[in-house]
Formats: sequence, C-alpha cells, structure tokens
Amino acid sequence: MDPYFWTHLVMQFSTFEPAVRYSVVAISSLYEQMHSGPRPARLLAPADNRLALTHYNSAIRELRSMDNEPLVLLVCILFVCIEILLGNRETAIQHCKHGVFILENVKNSYSWAKEHLSPVFRRMTLIPFFFSKDYTSFPQLLGLEDHITDSFRSLDEAQYYVDGIVARTVRLVRNGDVFRLGDKRHSPVPPELMLEQAKIRAVLNEWNSRFTEFQGRSSRSGNPDAARCSIILRYEIASIWVETAFEYDEMVYDKYLDRFRWMVSQAAELHSAKTSVHGMLQETPKFIFEPGFIPLLYYVVIKCRCLATRTQALSLMKNLGVSRENLWEVSTMHAVGRRFIEIEHGVVLDGTGQPSDSARWPGFPPDEVRIRDSTTEPKPTVRIDACGQEIRGRMAGFFRRTPEGNIYLQTEFVSEIP
Repeated sequence: MDPYFWTHLVMQFSTFEPAVRYSVVAISSLYEQMHSGPRPARLLAPADNRLALTHYNSAIRELRSMDNEPLVLLVCILFVCIEILLGNRETAIQHCKHGVFILENVKNSYSWAKEHLSPVFRRMTLIPFFFSKDYTSFPQLLGLEDHITDSFRSLDEAQYYVDGIVARTVRLVRNGDVFRLGDKRHSPVPPELMLEQAKIRAVLNEWNSRFTEFQGRSSRSGNPDAARCSIILRYEIASIWVETAFEYDEMVYDKYLDRFRWMVSQAAELHSAKTSVHGMLQETPKFIFEPGFIPLLYYVVIKCRCLATRTQALSLMKNLGVSRENLWEVSTMHAVGRRFIEIEHGVVLDGTGQPSDSARWPGFPPDEVRIRDSTTEPKPTVRIDACGQEIRGRMAGFFRRTPEGNIYLQTEFVSEIP
C-alpha cells in the first residue's frame, strides 16, 4: 500500500474525525499485541482485546451518524484492517463489500478518494475469492477494464493497472472452478468466459509492453526493489493463471517451468539484497494490511512441479513473507504448501523444508497424484501428540482425482511449524 495512506491521509483525518481516531487506536493496540504478546494475535484471548474493542465500538457509533461518504469509505478500510487483525474473515469481507458499493458512488466526485482509496479496494476485492464461502455475492468493482494509459509515469501507476488485471483474472479463475473441479468438467466453457479470457490475455500483453518501456527509461538502483519484484510476480502469475483458468489437466503447468524458475530467481535475488553484510535480515513487521509475497510464492509452490524450484519457493515464503499479510498467514500457507510437495512427490520434508529421503517422484509427478486445489478451516486448532506436546495447525482439504478422473476431497490435520 502507498505509505501516504497511513502516514498522511489517516493521520490527517484522525486529528478531527473521531471515527478515524478511534479506529487508529484500535489498530495500534492490536498491532502492539502482535509484537509484545506471548501468543500469536489470532489466538489472543478476548480480555487481551478489551482496549481495541472499546475503541472499535466507539468508532462504529461515530460512523452511524456520519453522512460524508468518502470519509465513510476511509473508515471502512480501517474497519477491514481491524477485523483482519482480529481474524474475523467474514466480517472483514462484509466491510469490504460495503466499501465497494460506496466507492462506485464517490470516486468520480472526489479525486482524493479515487487516487488513494480506489487502489486499496482493487486489491481488497481479492479477499472473497480466497476466503469467502460465497464470493458470487461480492460486487464486481467497476473500472477494472480501464483503458491502460499510453505510458506509465510511475511504479504506482503500473501497479494500479496490474492490480485491476489480477482482480479480473482471479474472478475468471473462480468462475472456471466448476469446469476444472466441478460437475461441468466435461462441458464446453461458455462463450462469455472465453471472451473474458481473451480480453485479459490482450490487456496483459498491453500492460507488459507499457511496463517494459517504463523500466527502460526509469532510474533503478543496483539492488532489487521489493515493490517492483512484487509487480513482476503478479504479472507473471496472472499470465499463467489466465491461460490455465479452465484446465482440468494439471500437467499443463509443466510448460511454464522456465517462468516459475525465473520468478523464484527474482525473489531469491530480492532476499539476498535484504540480507545485511553480517548475514542478518532487516527487521520486518509482523503484519501488513495488504497481501505481499506469501500468496505469490505460494502459487509457485503449489503449481510448479519441479522439486528443487518449489522447495526454494517454500523457503522464500518465510524469508520474504510477513507473519500476517492481510488474511494470509505464513505459518498456514507454508504448512499447506509443504504438504502439497510431500503428497505430490511422495517425500517427507525435514525442518528446513528439504527432502529428508529419496522422493518417489523426483521429477514431474504424474497427473493422478497432483492436487487440484485446497481449502483450510478459518480457525486454527491445537492437538496433543503422543508425547503430550501441543501441536498447532488447521484442518485442510486437498482436492485430488481418482484414476477414473473423479474429484474427491482428502482432509487432514496440517501442523504448522513456527
């Protein structure tokens, strides 16, 4: 997210708008607990949240009497942040849904809302496609088909457009789930979805042309830039995703091996640049409001079937990722990604994420053992192992196929390694 949103916009409004001020105090309290508390923020007891909840309730009361729609939109973003910190997926999505409706009414009348709030909602519209039980009820953000400008003036502008493309791509993929995993696997894809696929493919090519030209004339330092790397990975993943949106055969991803390897090399280069002369990583936050590198590298882990490449991506998830990125938690995503590798290659990974013995399928695993998709329970659970030790993790489901081609769900408890 543009730092200006937090350092200027939010701080400015907090000086004279009580709803903003109360929300900031609630966010600050929850964030402080993540750094100083003995337990992960998602496991905080209700008593630990008393200060935050008191101010959050005060903000809600102030919002009810507010008739300034752009300001309501700003507070809506802060409410989404609070609910994410509290681990309340569905409530966060409802606030986001409400904000999208308001945004369509105000962004053309208030330039500051379009400049600083619209980009945030472009990225937040991804949340229901990954965490909601019913993404179909989520409103489609208008303006995602904006004509791409003839020339990017900044990295922020390039990100603004690629975020819109990614949002369209994810919606296309979710609409294609029924053709990949559902009862329409053997049915033709509707013309309107095929048309949208062609449109996204064309706009991706157009974006890439503009971005290549921008990079050619922009000044760059010798070290890789995190924002630039993130944008590049988003484009690459969207490019693969749009081509595979309706593919039932998981073997199709093997032809993108060179692109997967290149993405991992870019992330590895960034990780090296972030390491100090003494070999220590720079301090990173425990929470960021928007998704960072976790979902990007997770995609490589689950779709690239080269064992060496995907284990490197798995390691980079913890090296580049933040403990909590929006609703993406590195411990959960790392644990599920780890099981993808173990199941598909027939191998056990050690504590460092490397094979502890010989893999049954050291090369590309056959299609019948490949996982199609996965799901996780929203709340973590704790189990006691044979030695009486607490094991934290989640119930996860892996969509697999039978030799006859039928899709079934394999469920298991996936332990999360700190």
